[in-house]
Amino acid sequence: MVKRKLHSREATRPMAKAQEAAQEKSAQVIYLEPDDDAAVVRDRLEWAESERVLLVLPSRNRVLRSLVSLKLISRYASSTGHVAALVTPDPRVSELAIEAGLTTFGSVEHARRSQWLKSADETLEWSQSGEMVTAYEEVTEPDRVPGVSLPERPPRKIVRPKWLPVFRIKTRRRLSPSQVLARRALSALGFLVLLAILSAMIGVVVLLLYPEGSIHLRPKRTPVQTELVLRADPQAERVNYQTLDIPARLAQVELRDVGVIAPSSASALPTERASGAVRFINRTLQEVTVPISTTVSTSRGLNVRFMTNITATVPAALNATTVVTITATDPGPIGNVAAGQINRIENPILARQLAVINEMPTGGGAVKQAGVVTREDKDRLWSIVLQKMYQEGYERLKGELAEQEFLPPESVIVLPLEGIFTPSLDGEQADQLSLDMHAVVRGTVIATQYANQLGLAALQAEMPEGHKLDPRSLQFEIGQVLSVADDRSVTFTIRASAEAVAQIDVNQVTSIVRGLPVDQAQQLLAQQLPLAETPLVSVEPDWLGRLPWLPFRIRINVVE
Repeated sequence: MVKRKLHSREATRPMAKAQEAAQEKSAQVIYLEPDDDAAVVRDRLEWAESERVLLVLPSRNRVLRSLVSLKLISRYASSTGHVAALVTPDPRVSELAIEAGLTTFGSVEHARRSQWLKSADETLEWSQSGEMVTAYEEVTEPDRVPGVSLPERPPRKIVRPKWLPVFRIKTRRRLSPSQVLARRALSALGFLVLLAILSAMIGVVVLLLYPEGSIHLRPKRTPVQTELVLRADPQAERVNYQTLDIPARLAQVELRDVGVIAPSSASALPTERASGAVRFINRTLQEVTVPISTTVSTSRGLNVRFMTNITATVPAALNATTVVTITATDPGPIGNVAAGQINRIENPILARQLAVINEMPTGGGAVKQAGVVTREDKDRLWSIVLQKMYQEGYERLKGELAEQEFLPPESVIVLPLEGIFTPSLDGEQADQLSLDMHAVVRGTVIATQYANQLGLAALQAEMPEGHKLDPRSLQFEIGQVLSVADDRSVTFTIRASAEAVAQIDVNQVTSIVRGLPVDQAQQLLAQQLPLAETPLVSVEPDWLGRLPWLPFRIRINVVE
């Protein structure tokens, strides 16, 4: 058996076969971190499962870019039996890796497609003088090719820098049986101590996390109320918190109505006309015709006039007569005259031709009681119609209101446009007096949300410290209207009331009661918090009798 260099052709054949067999296995890729050093790479190589290992060096890693670090990686790979290669795109790092005995590639894919050998440290040894020489392999005589020999190649010297440290492998000292037993006893004791510590820790964790406390609190409630005097102005555009003015709007509707009343005064009214008959006497020898509506009258005292009802003809003979019916021109008893009183014909032509006389008294003229229109009647009817139109207009305007709007009745006004009385003159006799009126009904509409805003602001100003308003208890009530100005602005009052709920700090509650017994926690909460009733405190499991130490294991329920 002789020694031959590994670079001989016969020696490289089995290595090539081994490399080809190794290439059939996929290499394990280890991606290094920017702050990994040689010690971290050694640990990763020890845990590597594949024989081939690709170490991917990130560009931001500055620790593994020295020749010393790369040589250490090469040695670690040889000592763990791995074939390591370095993947880096940096040409400078590639040169240092090759000098350290590592194969380099530009990418992982390039490495997997190529043939690469083990690290150079597997075939290099360190000499005592600090020089690296090539190793030799023992080869048996049958491996020689008969008649073929190669000249001896001189050892290749690689000069190692003086500052590169030499690592020597230390052998482990064999322990005696007593030392082994002592170490085992210490290990068992350490295990028991660790088990006791873990059990105690688990017990503490269970005692801290398993219990759950529950606290039910009902904070104290304080009633708060206030009253404001507001002014709703149709010319305002926004709420004024200083002057307490709020916007409003004018609404109106046009109406027409007819009112009828009986006059309050009454007098005797002639209603029936008197009637009778007269005899016409011809004073000539000619026939005389008396037309209808010929007027005859009395000649003494009050002149009472009558009119003929038909056309009559007096025969052509001296003292010839004809009887004609008559009716008084004026109604009433004035037409009732005695016999012989009607003796005059008002037509002068007929008066020269005829004479007239009533042989019988006239009768039938009568009177009855009838109303007389006065100024008071007209004023009364005017007020009645205005009030009726006010009611109708107010109802119409209310029906047109939007949500959260109200119409103060005191702001509604009726503006007459036209009013006609029948009969129109004072003192006229009539059974009834009528008024036809056309008017506009106008009112000031107020939005309650604006008034509520001012009421809420006043309540918040009256709120005790450490309290907040309960929105469910808010109540707003519109009070009385104090005045209505000529510009239709309305001054009115509003009353606002609510309940102030005391604020309870949950963190303060947990800091007060954590770890305390249930009775003591209940007593402290009742003393230090503004509560309406005694708090309810419980813990699960109840046999503990003490609230948990951890705040998040205490559930607090504030019932407002």
